[in-house]
Amino acid sequence: MVNRRILLVQITAAVLIGILFYIQFNSPKVQASTVTTADLLDGNKNMDIALLICAALIVGGCIIGTLSYVSWKKYKAEVKPEEEPKKDKSVD
Repeated sequence: MVNRRILLVQITAAVLIGILFYIQFNSPKVQASTVTTADLLDGNKNMDIALLICAALIVGGCIIGTLSYVSWKKYKAEVKPEEEPKKDKSVD
C-alpha cells in the first residue's frame, strides 16, 4: 500500500514538472492585431453557424443519451418481478 502511494506521488510530481516545463519553454506567443468593425461584420458567417450546429448536436446528444439510459434503467427496475424478501435468520 505504501509503495503504491509513493509511486502515485512520484508520477504526479513528474507530470506536474512536465507541465511546468511545457508552460515555461513552449508558451504560445500572443500578438496583438487591429480589428475594425468592417472585419467583424464581414466574418465568416457559415463557420459561426457550423460551430453552433456542432455544439447543439453535442449537447443534444448528451442529453438524449442520458435520458435514454435513465429511462432504460427505470424500465428494467419496473419490469423486474418483485422478489420475496429473504427471511433473516441472524440473531440480534
